[in-house]
Amino acid sequence: MKKLLFLIVFLPTVLAGRDYYSEAETLYYAGKFPEAISVALEGVGQEGLEESAAVELYSILGSSYARLGAFDKAAEYMVRCYEYDKAAGEREGLTSSLINLASMYVYAGRPELAEDYALEAVSNEESVGRPAKLAMALGKACDVYHALGRDSLALTYADRAVTIAREQLGAVDVAVRRSQRAYALEALGRYDEALADMRFAEQQFRDAGAVQSLSVVCFQLAQEYGRTGRPALERQYLRESASLCRELHDMPLLQKVLSRLAASLRKDSPSEAFAVLEEATALQDSISRSKSEHTLELYNIEYETARREETIHSQQAELGRQRRLRNILILAALLLLAGAAATTFLSIRARRGEKALRQSNTQKDFLLRVISHDIYSPTAARRKGLQMLRRGVGRLSAEELQDIFLKMENQADAEIELLDNVLRWSRSSGSEETVRFDLRSLASEVVKQYGQAASLKNVSLVLDGPAVIVRSDRSCLMLALRNLVSNAIKFSPSGASVRIEVALGEGTATVGVTDSGIGIPADRQQEIFRPDGAFRRAGTAGEISNGLGLAVSRSLVESLGGRITVQSTPGQGSIFTIIIPSSDND
Repeated sequence: MKKLLFLIVFLPTVLAGRDYYSEAETLYYAGKFPEAISVALEGVGQEGLEESAAVELYSILGSSYARLGAFDKAAEYMVRCYEYDKAAGEREGLTSSLINLASMYVYAGRPELAEDYALEAVSNEESVGRPAKLAMALGKACDVYHALGRDSLALTYADRAVTIAREQLGAVDVAVRRSQRAYALEALGRYDEALADMRFAEQQFRDAGAVQSLSVVCFQLAQEYGRTGRPALERQYLRESASLCRELHDMPLLQKVLSRLAASLRKDSPSEAFAVLEEATALQDSISRSKSEHTLELYNIEYETARREETIHSQQAELGRQRRLRNILILAALLLLAGAAATTFLSIRARRGEKALRQSNTQKDFLLRVISHDIYSPTAARRKGLQMLRRGVGRLSAEELQDIFLKMENQADAEIELLDNVLRWSRSSGSEETVRFDLRSLASEVVKQYGQAASLKNVSLVLDGPAVIVRSDRSCLMLALRNLVSNAIKFSPSGASVRIEVALGEGTATVGVTDSGIGIPADRQQEIFRPDGAFRRAGTAGEISNGLGLAVSRSLVESLGGRITVQSTPGQGSIFTIIIPSSDND
């Protein structure tokens, strides 16, 4: 006990000499972004931390989350930097905060939130009077309005940025601003001017050795030449961009370049297109795995941070209890009674904290199992497609190869969207976001996502029912319905059909999934919903099942106030029905 009291009393003093910002900054520049986040969060949690020191740590957190692709989280910390700069009158630093904040919302796909920050950056820098920073702010405004589809306004800001760069800055700065302007010009159909901007930027970046910028502008030029029907130039620039991306280890851009190159080669050189597409697919798999790993690392960091804070709070509570006990020995009987009551209260509070910690551990383990389950199915389907394509090389016509490539691209797009939905559900679990949407439209999306998997197994998907408007959590319902459709395909024989039917009842909306598969014995029908995977069977084509999907589906639907029912006869098939409240007050 004495040791514990010593640590509680003197631990803040020991930690006070630690430079969290320098430590986090070193980790950030070494590319260890999760570790930088962990150190910065620990620093932010220290008692008595000055606001200016906290803002420095917020900047590290925002930058690190951005590098990991968690742009919404990055924006949360950049908003704090912006609020501090504005309140403190730091006008020179304010522009950077505003530009960074606008960038995060554009990358997060929410440009409507970036507009005001971009315009404030321009206004602030016009009063500060730094040409380079003003050109940067104008360029960011161009990016924002281009993302919003308001390209006439984007061009206005881009023209101003180019003028400032041409009059007061160097040739490379002019090239950067003209390459930005090219996007707006192209969107407005002014292709010759856009091409001139790109060609100028290309030459300047080559002369300056600006490899990163050159890789991007080469990709721009390739897209333009592809649009105007000049495949030789398109492929030349795509290959150069790919080479530069490999040199820079810019895997996300390389994956886009290779996908575009495969599409360009599809008709003229199917075998080369297939090899390029294989590399692009492998890169996408690698990027998806890295994204998942980073997401899990971030969950672990946040979990460990919460646990550390809980430990500190528990230690502080223990110290307070010891002080109160010491006072009780001195005070009269009345104070003794009051101290006993306080001790009882703290004991109850500690037990609640322990229970919450156990629940957190359980939820974390369950989350890992959900992610691994929901990613497997589309990946396995795409692998089968690649195997089929490999076996058909040399025997398939160019048109057949083109059709297969298109289906594989669609499947890859569906897989990326699936991964995003799974991760979005994992972040929002327990805090559902309700919106109005058409239940039939949601079911149609699921049918499209699983069209390739069903086609490979010769199973037809049939959607029926009217448009049904509901208010619920769309992501949760989509994830639940995907599991039901995936299972129906998995346990149906070749040549069968799976029917998805949407209906509206009194106060409820339903979506049913009917198959003519192997069915489920009556005495096992409740086991299929258990999260421990007690009832597992292989699919009709040997597909692996871990028995988790239905447990996830029921958990999601019940969290929305609904339920899932099952009717099944062995050898004849099954009907799974999602039933949710249909109340719509808008």
